[in-house]
Amino acid sequence: MRSRSPVGYVVQIDGSKVTLNLLDRHRGQVATHSSGVSHVTEIGSLLGIEAGSLLLVLRITGLNFAEPKEVHRQTRGLRSGDQEPLRHLEGIIVGWIGKENNQPLFRTDNTVTPPLGAEVFPLSSDELKSAIAGVDSGGPIIVGHELRSGQTVKAGLNGLLSRHLAVLGSSGQGKSCFTAAVLQQLANMPSARIVVFDINGEYHRTFRKSEEAIAGGDFQDRLPQGKYKHTAIGSAIDGATGRKIPYYALGRQGLHRLLLPSDKTQRPALSFAIDHLRFIEWNPTAKGASVVGGTAVLFDDCRNDGAEVAYRAMEQIRARSSGIAGRWPHMSALGTLIAESHAITAGRNGRERNAFNYGNVSPLITRLHRLVEDEMFKAVVEVNGGSPCGGNASLNWRKESEHLIDDIFGSRNSTWQVHVVNLKQVPQDLMPLILGSLLELYAQVLFSRGQGGSPATLLVLEEAHHYLRSPSNSEEDRGSALAYERLAKEGRKFGLSLWLSTQRPSEVSATVLSQCNNWVVFKLNSEQDQRVVANACEWAEARDVRRISGLPRQHAMLLGGSFAMPTVVKAPTADPTPESHDGEFDAWNEVPEPITDVIED
Repeated sequence: MRSRSPVGYVVQIDGSKVTLNLLDRHRGQVATHSSGVSHVTEIGSLLGIEAGSLLLVLRITGLNFAEPKEVHRQTRGLRSGDQEPLRHLEGIIVGWIGKENNQPLFRTDNTVTPPLGAEVFPLSSDELKSAIAGVDSGGPIIVGHELRSGQTVKAGLNGLLSRHLAVLGSSGQGKSCFTAAVLQQLANMPSARIVVFDINGEYHRTFRKSEEAIAGGDFQDRLPQGKYKHTAIGSAIDGATGRKIPYYALGRQGLHRLLLPSDKTQRPALSFAIDHLRFIEWNPTAKGASVVGGTAVLFDDCRNDGAEVAYRAMEQIRARSSGIAGRWPHMSALGTLIAESHAITAGRNGRERNAFNYGNVSPLITRLHRLVEDEMFKAVVEVNGGSPCGGNASLNWRKESEHLIDDIFGSRNSTWQVHVVNLKQVPQDLMPLILGSLLELYAQVLFSRGQGGSPATLLVLEEAHHYLRSPSNSEEDRGSALAYERLAKEGRKFGLSLWLSTQRPSEVSATVLSQCNNWVVFKLNSEQDQRVVANACEWAEARDVRRISGLPRQHAMLLGGSFAMPTVVKAPTADPTPESHDGEFDAWNEVPEPITDVIED
């Protein structure tokens, strides 16, 4: 410290808050020393407090004038000095700097306190770099450049990804560009495994070579052949391979999330239908189902006739003596099993379909009909049934589910490193149901395989507020929220890291947000969204949350376990950027070029 002059001294300690008197010679904004120039009176700047063998790091949180206190004044006895108020700096201790291998090493620690009267010094460039470069300053991932000093802030892979990350910010503030920039760095890792839920179809461009290459007409992928996969849920678009989600691959977990049955009667009826679907065949002409090789006798409309025949068919199905079908039936076949398993009862004249019992499951059958008849639903979900996956000879829910999960999320045998799942064809009103079903199924397969059974995977959930919504008070919604909340709470044990990106954190499940260890927060205008950050993130203090609404575009506040302290950075720029741009409204003020009609001979 001998090479630096003090800029002040400690005069008050109140819990975690420390008050300094600023020396008279430092009335400006900066202090010069042998290592350069340091900010002295700017909110967020860092100063060092000498405390024996440690150098405590203080982050400035406030400035004020105070009435003269003669005992502290170096200008005592000077009339002009006696009348001037003191300049006070207020701050909090965020950690301390020691030495390791003769280099400064910063450690987060807000429990230490300085002695009264301790002198305060500007930090050297090495000390400043150590304090703001992140917990893992030698990590391979650049997450930004500190706003004032320009120091590069880095993070390690485990610290950044092992316990989930949330990227928050209003539209147009730079979330997509930041996500793309970090994903481009991660994709260069030789054993990366990244799955991107691309809601708006904007991330395929991210994995091209560069902006310069694209401008030159080179549209090849930046990753080697076989390392990049691009799938569109629905039909083939934007160079992606089209793939519909087979309804029968969603299994019990996915179909329960899709159809939202009530617990008392509908859920058991749906479970029965799922478990016994392989024992029936669908007759599209009769709009009914039959046992394998029989005629259609099972229907979902509670008709008066044929109850006895339907009962005998259901008994065969319950006994599993009717044989197994060679292909999965139409999705409507679920409705026949739901209705007949619950509505057929013993009446005065034999078996009959009881209208009261049928009324308990009719809302579930109605929801099933609406989905099956919805053209937009049928565009992304295969409702017509199909042959068993992978050349299997028999129908097996578990194999179908694992085949779907391996196709989307990968297995240990998958060779690709990045899979962009284009979801722009999934209707917004159906997105919570369809993507919720997919995540429900993923959770079931991931947890059933156990720890170490699946490769470490980063799942990027873009626009998460569309499908990771906070559950309402209804019984159905509370049950439907369990899958992604369990993924957030327990997924890290099974090698899953979640990357949540959203404009409206207030619409995302609070349980999911609370499990995020790292936060990258761009400008948020809504007070409701800011309160969510304050409540869910243990590192966000009130003074830091208030700064979020004033962040410039492409600037973010880093919070969490991978960052030494709340740090404002300029986010890295992706090359190429995703297809997420503002509209070109300046063109309204330009005169359009005349259109010349071409007359063909």
